Amino acid sequence: MNFKHSLVIYRKELMEVLRDKRTIFTTFILPIILYPLIIVGFNSIMIRQTKSLEERGATVAVQDSVNNNISRQLIQDLTKIKNYTIIPYSETTSRLYEDKDIQCIITIRDSLGSDGTQFFKVYIQYDKSKEQSRMVFNKLSEQLSKTEKELQKELLQSFGISPDFLNLIDIRERDTSSAQKKMGMLLGMFLPYIVIMMLFAGASIVAADLVAGEKERKTLETLLVSSVGRLEIVCGKYLTIITLAMLNMIINLFSISFSLKFMLANQSTEMAGVSLPLNAILILLIAMIPLATLFAAILLSISTFSRNIKEARSYEQPLLIIAMLLGMVSFFPAIEINNLMALIPIVNIALLFKGVLINEFTISQILLTIFSTVVLDVIAIIITIKLFNTESVLFRTEEESGGLKVFKRKPKTFFNPYNGILYFSIALIVLYYLGSYWQAKDLFSGLIQTEIIIIALPVLLILRLLHLNPKEVLRLKNPNWNSFLLIPFIAVSAQIIVSIISQLINIVFPFPEKYLEALSQLYKMNETPWKVFMAIALLPGICEELLFRGFIIRFFEKYSVRWAVVISAILFAAYHLDPFRFVPVLLLGLLLGYLAIRSGSIYTSMFSHIIINGMAFVLVTYSNTGWVKFIAKDGENLNYWLIVPALIIFCLSLYAFHKVTAKGEEKCVE
Repeated sequence: MNFKHSLVIYRKELMEVLRDKRTIFTTFILPIILYPLIIVGFNSIMIRQTKSLEERGATVAVQDSVNNNISRQLIQDLTKIKNYTIIPYSETTSRLYEDKDIQCIITIRDSLGSDGTQFFKVYIQYDKSKEQSRMVFNKLSEQLSKTEKELQKELLQSFGISPDFLNLIDIRERDTSSAQKKMGMLLGMFLPYIVIMMLFAGASIVAADLVAGEKERKTLETLLVSSVGRLEIVCGKYLTIITLAMLNMIINLFSISFSLKFMLANQSTEMAGVSLPLNAILILLIAMIPLATLFAAILLSISTFSRNIKEARSYEQPLLIIAMLLGMVSFFPAIEINNLMALIPIVNIALLFKGVLINEFTISQILLTIFSTVVLDVIAIIITIKLFNTESVLFRTEEESGGLKVFKRKPKTFFNPYNGILYFSIALIVLYYLGSYWQAKDLFSGLIQTEIIIIALPVLLILRLLHLNPKEVLRLKNPNWNSFLLIPFIAVSAQIIVSIISQLINIVFPFPEKYLEALSQLYKMNETPWKVFMAIALLPGICEELLFRGFIIRFFEKYSVRWAVVISAILFAAYHLDPFRFVPVLLLGLLLGYLAIRSGSIYTSMFSHIIINGMAFVLVTYSNTGWVKFIAKDGENLNYWLIVPALIIFCLSLYAFHKVTAKGEEKCVE
């Protein structure tokens, strides 16, 4: 590889981008104008609006049903509020309130406590949907609280009691945090998310045009026949995306920092004049470089794969959504950077950014973050280079398939990916609305209705309407009985492995208490154990396998068996609508898909599914028995030492299963 050629391509692409006035405006000029307008301008407008509302004042009607010295004092103190007019309640008050001529109506009534002590009930009627009305309510509440304290003081003094009697505990605040750390905590909540989005936006501005755009303009062929190698072309375009992404991010970050500093300085807060230390800025910039290279590599591979800019943009959207969701981790105060979190892409950058801003990070966390991101970056670059060396990808026409090589277009049938995703989406919507309604109404009957009516029945009806043989489509074939005997060993060991994985996830991402309570209620329904087993193990094992390993997997299988297993597993995990168990369910979905495909019979995955769910039911139901206590801590979490024998049994039994089902795989692939 000649790096000089890469630099030539880099300069060429950079000059072409910089000639585009729209790109220059979007990347360099717009951020400088936008954030001061948004942050400073919006803040100034809010301050002026609040001041305007306060100066406008309000008209308040008061209905005094008590009419004694205390109630009259309450009304008199309300007149102390600047620009507020207090009028007595009359027959026309309700009409004036509806016409917005009166902002609040106060009603004063007396009442007696349990010991016979007289006290006053003050009702404030206002429109909570109106900003001015809410402000009036706050002002009135503040003034009434002041009057209450004055009355308490006078009452105690009349009995010869010091007012300090009410303050038995004097709570004084001693804040050990510096203004710098408070600023870091404030910025650490939202700034990492903004920076990640800016970095992605900066990379995506030009990425789609660099390859997909050249395909569309028919200029890629000219570049490929030049003396510059394809690897050098990839490197040159890759550097261009990184450069523009980093420049866009730096300019945006500078504009945001300046705007926030200006806003805080004008408000005269304790954080006024506070700025980020230079070392923190340098660390953040160094940490952002690997993420910029990762985005650049992924977006360049998308651009290389796409036929045109429109297609590239459509492929970028899912990636943008994923980046947004992962970047939002900075909003959660309980999640902090650690060595494990440093290995998760995008999440590690967001949490590291947050940790640096509050000065709570280690060198190992920085190194792990950079290393894990660079590894993914290298993988993405390798994929890009392979795509760039594939003539069928570079020169695909509009008529050719938009998929990878394994997804070559086949004769159009009902079982195609589009119909598969469509059917899954409809099934998910029906489950979310109708299934949730049934289960909320009655959990036991709702689960049975969901499995039979929502999951299994539509599959059988569609096959009937299409005149398709359910036995052939759903793999309702007798399995190799030698393989069938291995299923209990595979299923039990797999359940132990994924349960321990779930426990480890719970340590890193603690499950909410309400979630754990709802999960336990699933196994503790007021029904006989046999009925509960049927609802959470037997029926799901049959019905869900018919849907995912029988029906949905068929939509992707003709294009690639491996991808069909992976996609069906992902959809299977998503269908459970449980983000906390997504990874364990995904792993089980991969296993169940493999069992069905390898054996050529869905009965193997059904049997395995029933055992897996049934094992969970048994562990929860009989958690107080001696044998369960032996393998589980407190009858709930499995002992971690079980992972060793479980892995051994799983690997050996799966290897044996693979051997005895070799013929079944060939038949299935056909």
